Amino acid sequence: MLDPAGFILEVNPAWSLSGDAGAPESAVGRNWTEIWLAGGRDAAFDAVRRARTGLSIRFTAQGPSANGEPRWFDVIVDPICDADGRFAQILTRARDITIHKNREAELQRHLDEKTAALSVLARQLEAESSDRSAAAARAAHTDRIRLLGQFVIGIIHDFNNVLTVLNGASAMLLRGGLTQQQARILRDINQAISGAAQLSRRLLEFSRLDGTEPEQIALPDFLKTTAAMLSHLMKADIDLVIDVDDACWPVLASPGALRSVVLNLTANAGDAMPNGGSLTITARNCYSTERPPALAVGDYVHLSFSDTGCGMTQAALARAGEAFYTTKSQGRGTGLGLASAFELAGQCGGRVLISSAQGVGTTINIYLPRAGLHGTTAAPSEPKIDRTLHGNATILVIAPDETIRRHLATMLRNLDYRVIVAERDDVALALLASGMKPNLVLFDLQRDQQAGAQLAAQLRQTDSALPIVFLADSTSAHRLHGELIFRKPVVETQIARAILELLGRLPASIASADALRASDRLRDRIRNPRMRAVYDQWRDLAASLGRLPSPADAEPLTHDLKDDTCLLKIVHGQPSPVFQFVFAGAALVGRLGRELAGELVSASDQNVIASLAGAYQRGLSGLAHFDYARFPLGDDTMVLFERLVLPLSDDGERVSHLAGVITFDEIHNDSERNAQ
Repeated sequence: MLDPAGFILEVNPAWSLSGDAGAPESAVGRNWTEIWLAGGRDAAFDAVRRARTGLSIRFTAQGPSANGEPRWFDVIVDPICDADGRFAQILTRARDITIHKNREAELQRHLDEKTAALSVLARQLEAESSDRSAAAARAAHTDRIRLLGQFVIGIIHDFNNVLTVLNGASAMLLRGGLTQQQARILRDINQAISGAAQLSRRLLEFSRLDGTEPEQIALPDFLKTTAAMLSHLMKADIDLVIDVDDACWPVLASPGALRSVVLNLTANAGDAMPNGGSLTITARNCYSTERPPALAVGDYVHLSFSDTGCGMTQAALARAGEAFYTTKSQGRGTGLGLASAFELAGQCGGRVLISSAQGVGTTINIYLPRAGLHGTTAAPSEPKIDRTLHGNATILVIAPDETIRRHLATMLRNLDYRVIVAERDDVALALLASGMKPNLVLFDLQRDQQAGAQLAAQLRQTDSALPIVFLADSTSAHRLHGELIFRKPVVETQIARAILELLGRLPASIASADALRASDRLRDRIRNPRMRAVYDQWRDLAASLGRLPSPADAEPLTHDLKDDTCLLKIVHGQPSPVFQFVFAGAALVGRLGRELAGELVSASDQNVIASLAGAYQRGLSGLAHFDYARFPLGDDTMVLFERLVLPLSDDGERVSHLAGVITFDEIHNDSERNAQ
């Protein structure tokens, strides 16, 4: 209760507890308007003034609490009259609303944040409206192309089936007794079939339906055939240099996409040199040990475009590869040239790295993984068929087309395989459910690649390692990641080679990415530096040769460790290999206490040459074997064996020999043993 001047006459207990007045008697006599914090005092003074005129008022203000922290109060001020109706006193009521005020402030903060975010989105949408319009136009154009593509797909699918049968039939006839004239005619037919296959691929590339399907590409030949087009993109005052190592490994990419990247980057370089300059395009092998830190473990092919142009600003570098971003004037660039390089590298599992300086030039470095057999389209090489390695296996052929089915079955039976055919997916699954266990599946993939992937998963439910070879045309294979795919029309020798590799009867021509990663992990385990050097030289030699080294090739590698080496010949291969010592170094002979040359060793024999069965099996994948062990010699002495086994081939095809490097290190006490 206040007097007409606003001084406190009386307070209730609740006020004493929540306010700063303390005991009720200490609050009496204080001016009520002065207890409010700045900002609330004017409202309190106005409320007292209006109460004297007979008006009530309500306001919110901050006031101190008993613990000194400001609190929010909802305040009501009413005039009080005496019995005669004359104004006598003022009644004030204050309710603590701090919790509500804090909640309101929090809600307002969230609202402000949402409003700010919406403002940002609105600006982004406004900035991207032109891009959406352009994208809509491109989508309409793509739809028109897609309609044409559907027509092309049907023609190419049937056309490739015909070419596959003709190619296979011609190959079979060539193996028979023919006159010279007949053989020449058949070779002409084969050449015509090859030309027809090239025409179908060019048609697909022209219709831009083939952009996502990868195949193995030999960069030296690819860039040489593309060089003529590149020269037309360059002005007379720009020097174009193409420097490609003929030993470059193949890469797995879409030919159309790669050609587009090469043309776009060449055109970009020309635009960056308005006053002339030079553009150098190089292609080199990049071993896993030489790769930039940004790349995953594995071997790569390094393709670079280096110009002497104006260079890129830091802002442009930060946005390099961003779709539709361009520094060129309106109408001169789409912003898709460099973006296509990033997209291609991403699809292949590689990377694009850029170095640039204004006034100096720009270098675009594209790293594409080295292509391997597994999970890729087969390389166009045509190896010879060693019929002694074939047979003694069951192959399931799934082909809806009767002509293709009959042709594949005949080809495989001629190689002494047991062949079971199925024209539909459900028939193949029923055969497996009945207990039939194929060693390999040959699947003629039709247009629905998703169904092909589903069937592969169903076939592998009982045998997760079941090898499957797909035959496909250009339009039906790009989603079958991790599978071995042959592009129709196929060559019989390519399928035969692949079957031997998948059955474990030949080493892979080129190790897969997973195998290369495993190879690097093996290297890290080798402790002896001289042994590690032998391994590095063997792997580099295998990579440069494109095959397993021969015993003669490998002999210089182990020259410095000749006393610690041995050479074993594969007398019998699968399923139970037998090995014969050709040579054993003096240290190994001395350690075992007997001559080893000529001695036969089976895979089950325990010997100091490590697990020969395991080493041989790894050799079939083109990989080396390494292990180590400790053996006690007594008197608190241990011997540490380190054993490296390298697969070799005397014909470039099968694993014919194993070269072993075995070192012995004596460990004489606990400290040395712990150090090891």
